[in-house]
Amino acid sequence: MFNDHDLLEFLLTAAPGLLATTVLFAVLWVRARERALRAQITQGAPNVLSEDLTHVVQAVDAIAIEVERISEAQRFTALTLAQRADSKGSGTRVPERVITPH
Repeated sequence: MFNDHDLLEFLLTAAPGLLATTVLFAVLWVRARERALRAQITQGAPNVLSEDLTHVVQAVDAIAIEVERISEAQRFTALTLAQRADSKGSGTRVPERVITPH
């Protein structure tokens, strides 16, 4: 069947092919595992982003409520000062000089 020379030639041609396919399989397996891990991480990320977005929305709502309270207080103060100035009835008032920066 096979003599020693033919067997040696067969092994020298088959061994590099087996080595190449083994290394190729290992590389492809590692890359597939990395992709699977990345996919798991990105699937978990929307939940984290959703939670962060919820916190941001709640913070913006709280800020909007506080700004509304400040504006209501400002309106009340302006109305009170206007009523107080009218109730004094000082007659003709000389408007104060307003200096604005330009």
